[in-house]
Amino acid sequence: MTGRVLHVLEATIGGTKRHLLDLAAGLSADGWDVEVACPRARDENHGDVSFWDDLAKLGVTAHEAPMRRQPLNGTNARALPRLVHLIRRGRYDVIHAQSSIAGALARPAARIAGLLSGHQPKVVYSPHGFAFLSEEWGRRRRAFLTTERTLGRLTDRLIAVSPTESEQAIGAGIVPRRKVAVVPNGVVSSTSPPPRRPIGDVVPELASWNGAPLVGTVARMLAQKDPLTWVRVAARVAEQRSDVRFLWIWGGDMEVEVRLEVERLGLTDHLRFLSHREDAREILASLDVFLLTSLFEGLPYSPIEALARETPVVATDVAGTRDVVTHEANGLLAPAGDVDGLAAYVVRLLKDSETARRLGRRGRQDVLDRFSVERMVAGTARVYQELLHVH
Repeated sequence: MTGRVLHVLEATIGGTKRHLLDLAAGLSADGWDVEVACPRARDENHGDVSFWDDLAKLGVTAHEAPMRRQPLNGTNARALPRLVHLIRRGRYDVIHAQSSIAGALARPAARIAGLLSGHQPKVVYSPHGFAFLSEEWGRRRRAFLTTERTLGRLTDRLIAVSPTESEQAIGAGIVPRRKVAVVPNGVVSSTSPPPRRPIGDVVPELASWNGAPLVGTVARMLAQKDPLTWVRVAARVAEQRSDVRFLWIWGGDMEVEVRLEVERLGLTDHLRFLSHREDAREILASLDVFLLTSLFEGLPYSPIEALARETPVVATDVAGTRDVVTHEANGLLAPAGDVDGLAAYVVRLLKDSETARRLGRRGRQDVLDRFSVERMVAGTARVYQELLHVH
């Protein structure tokens, strides 16, 4: 059984963008009528503006619905009646809200549209990491938790991208366990890993780095990702290995602060920043170590993509990430904020090439087993079908 699905998304960049493009393509191929309501470009896009065009290439209908990441503003207030009108007119079977801003707007919009039209769609919500967990929002975190609990009453199913996110939703009283399904993010991966290429072959301006050990990440510079710890880990590694070079892909709200810290630590010649790159996944195959210092995640794409390319991962032992990386099995984990511990693991992998290869190979097999796009699409479709069979 298939039907009409409207995905609502404000965060049209990064992992949520990748998630929805893969999901829309897979669901469409399986016979679902998929449409998307979203901004043409996110207000904080950092150069990642292709989502609207990417949907067009997939043949997926997009409806312009301006929304902003900052929750309290006029744009979001105007988006609510826009979504009510769209949902009422479209008579969708399922409304699927992706991430917190879309979740805050699409769920009440679906209820209102149902009351006005007499056709009540099923409502699915994928948080992709709860905002109330982030120190970035300060005193608003309590209000965000209250909002999530209130909107949970309008949610027929919450799709958690990891077991940890599932337990967070249940433990925080957002929805009962019977309303939660776990469907991990999936990545496209061929049967054989892509060839490892010198970084200068992928990014010509870094040709002088060919042959140097390379540690990198792909992450927005937000408090959630703890980029200052990342820079301090790089500095600690550089103290022990002056030949190592570091690469950060993407910008963000903390970019000025991060660049100042790089200067303060004397890392300017060792660390390069690249803005959004469409070839970021290709760059991952050029790294010797992938480093992630997040304080929490939903289920992060970048370490999955790194492992798919047999690039070993060092990361923080936090919600979401620990659902991807198992310590000493397919990567190495240290506590959040542990500069010394993270640096020691990076140095260990740079010195011990056999361990690095072993973790990379096991990581890739784990990705093939657990994090395929096919599994993600099938799991999501199963949630829709279960809801639409309930009368």
